[in-house]
Order: sequence, then C-alpha cells, then structure tokens
Amino acid sequence: MKRPANNSIRGQLLAWLLLPLSVLWLGSTAFAYYTSVAFANDTYDRELLNSADSVAVRTTHKGGQYSIDLPPYVRAILRHDNTDSFYYQILSPERERISGDENMPPLPQHLKLAMPVFSDGVIDGTTVRVASILVPVPEAESQGETFIVQVAETLKARKRFAQELLVSMVAPEIFFILLGAIAIWSGIGRGLEPLKDVQEALLRRSQHDLHPLSTESAPLEVRPLVHSINELLGRLRSDIEAQNRFVANAAHQLRTPLAGLKTYIGLLQGFAKAPEVEQAVTQLDHGVNRMTHLVNRLLALAKAEPNAAAILPKQSFDLNQVAAASASDLVNVAIEKDIDLAFEGADGPALIEGDPASVSELVMNLVDNALRYTGHGGHVTVRVLSHDGVVLSVEDDGPGIPIEERERVFERFYRVLGTGEQGSGLGLPIVREIARSHRASVVIETPPSGVGTLLSVTFNRLA
Repeated sequence: MKRPANNSIRGQLLAWLLLPLSVLWLGSTAFAYYTSVAFANDTYDRELLNSADSVAVRTTHKGGQYSIDLPPYVRAILRHDNTDSFYYQILSPERERISGDENMPPLPQHLKLAMPVFSDGVIDGTTVRVASILVPVPEAESQGETFIVQVAETLKARKRFAQELLVSMVAPEIFFILLGAIAIWSGIGRGLEPLKDVQEALLRRSQHDLHPLSTESAPLEVRPLVHSINELLGRLRSDIEAQNRFVANAAHQLRTPLAGLKTYIGLLQGFAKAPEVEQAVTQLDHGVNRMTHLVNRLLALAKAEPNAAAILPKQSFDLNQVAAASASDLVNVAIEKDIDLAFEGADGPALIEGDPASVSELVMNLVDNALRYTGHGGHVTVRVLSHDGVVLSVEDDGPGIPIEERERVFERFYRVLGTGEQGSGLGLPIVREIARSHRASVVIETPPSGVGTLLSVTFNRLA
C-alpha cells in the first residue's frame, strides 16, 4: 500500500508521540470524573448527615409527645446553599409521620443505630439525595425505642461542585498536553535539521558538482541516506565522465576522415566539368563543412564541461585583448554577409582569471551566433565593460529571441524555429558551460533599441 505523497515525517512523529499521551489523558479524565463525583457525593452526604443530626437535636420528647423546633430560618441554614431545595421528615417509633414534608421518598430498610443510610429518591419529579438516621428517643419509657429522621436535598449544587472539581483537575492536564505538543513539535523540528542541511547542501550545488556529501556532521540515522545519495552521485559522475570521454573521442576520431573527405572534395572540384557533377560536389562540400563544424562544436563542448575545464591551467588575463582577437577572426564572415562588426573595449585593463583559450571560444561562439542570425546590412557590436565585474556583451539587430525561448536556447541541439538558419544548436550551450567553469553568469536581454538580442556574460573582476 502506497503512502500519500504529502505525508509529513514531523506530523507522523508528533501523532505517534501524542497517541499514548492522549490515551493517558482519556484515562486520567475518566479517573478524575469518577473521583470528582465521589468526592462531591461524600462531601454533600456529610453535610446532609449533619443536617439530619441538627433536625434530630431539635426534636424533643415529653410525656409521649414529640415536638420539633424548626423555624424557616433554621431550614435555610440547614440547606447547603440557596441552589437546592431542602426537605425533612420525622417518623415516630411506629413509623408514623410526626412532622415534615409529606411527599418524602419511601423509607429504606434495615436502619440501624449509628448507621445512616443514604439513598436516591424523587420528590415532585426531581431527583433528591436522602439521608435517613435512627435516633434513640430521649428519656424513653422503654429502652431501645427510636424515631427516624430523614432529610433530603436536590442535586444541583453537588453536580455543579463535581463539574467544577473536574474542570480544575482536567484543565491543567489539557494545558500541559498542549504545551508538551508544542515542545515535541519544536523538538522534532530541531531533530530534522540534519535533513534540511542535506537539502540545502544539494540546493547550493550546480548540476555539475557531483562530489560526495560530507557525513562527519550527519547523525547516525541520517548517514545511510547520505551514503545512498553519495553512491548515486558517484554513479552519475562516472556516467557523465564516460559520456564526455565518448563525445571527445568520437569527435577526435571524426576529424581525420572529415579532413580527408575535404581534400578529396577539393580534388573533385578541380576535375568536375559537368554542371550536375559540380553541383553534387558543391552540396557534398557544404555537408562536410557542416559536419566539421558540428565536430568542432562537440569538441569545444567537451572541453567546456566543468569537470574538464577544472584541469585546465588558469591565469589572469585582459578580456579586452582576448575579445578583440576572437572577434577579429570572424571579420571575414561579417564582410561576406555585409554586417558591420564593431568592437568597443573597456577603459583600461579588464582583468579576469581563467583559461584564455576557453574564453576565446566563448567569444567566438557569441559572435558567430550573432552573425548567423543577423541579416545582410545588420550590425553586431562586441563590448567589454569593467565596473564591479567584467562584462562581455554581444549585441545584434537581428530577429531577437522570444522571452519564452531564452532559457531553452541553452539546451544542447535546441534551435529557435522560424529563423531559417542551419545551426548546430551547440553554440550557446558551449557559452554557458564555459561561463559556469569561470563562475560567470549569462543573461539574454532585449537591447535598449528594442530590436535584436543583447547577450551578456559577467565575470568576477580581479583587483
């Protein structure tokens, strides 16, 4: 059975920890309920017995006649409070009513001296608690003669007292359980911090950083997860390295036969006289040129991979010089397309650290891409600016790149549709990889003129 995808470990731990606490609380609440009811009954039963004793004390016997002095204010005193109604009854030794209320509940059986009997009854449709006692007749002519005193009271006050007692016992428990839940929630959050550390360590990495995570600070419970992630990173690193080696080796192997084909095509062009043969040879030459261009791009991409670039020697150099020299290599291409290729250097040295050959490849790819998508009579400008960072920008007045396509153009072999150009789709991916290996950022914008494309690469400036 699959678990829901939105399950929270923190929530599950809290639930499992609160479950026994909830069971204990329910048990404690039940115990508190019965305890409060028993305590309230015991307390009010004692008060009821005291009231019965008070009625018995105010009962006298003279000359075979019983009399009781129980005025209304005394009855008010005998009540526990003003909430409940108070009833009483005095029965003679013959069990005849001497005084009191007529509608008292039936007399309980087996009354004994010094053994009060408590019972529940109903008076006028209301439940009452009744205390019945057997009282010796003072100065009785016959020894052992007794009369009976019964007092009764409604249950409102004792029920309220039991409820208040229950609340006073349960409310602190609820408070402490809630306080404990908050503490547990916070503690679980602190306990899960190592997982957040692993997450942040992975988020801070680029997609090319596949070095293993450190397990030194990881708790014992998290280390198996970190080890599994490291094993996965190791397999990915091995696969990527193997892929890069394959691409580089394949490109190297293809360069030699392509160079041979180019030589034979040149010989054929010298001997081809028939127009059909000459046209076929020309098309073959264009195909070989495109293949050679693709192979060179693949080699450049393999060199631009961060893992490959990391082993290249790094040095400080002036981006002005590298950018100017790289742009000048494409002047002939610009002249063929009647494009105005301009270079604007920074005022003073624009020093950066890296591999000059890789940065030159980056510049040439940017300029070549701009020339490829700029029409005849257009303009391409290469600029170097040095402020807080060193910025290399290439601006053209071509068709531009739609906003929704600006991220996808950095994908390998992706080309913007509708341009009519037969590019390899590797130029800008090479630019990004070289930029990343130099800790530089690449941004595509629309020029201030609103026409064309402005592609900028920002390097860290050396002091």
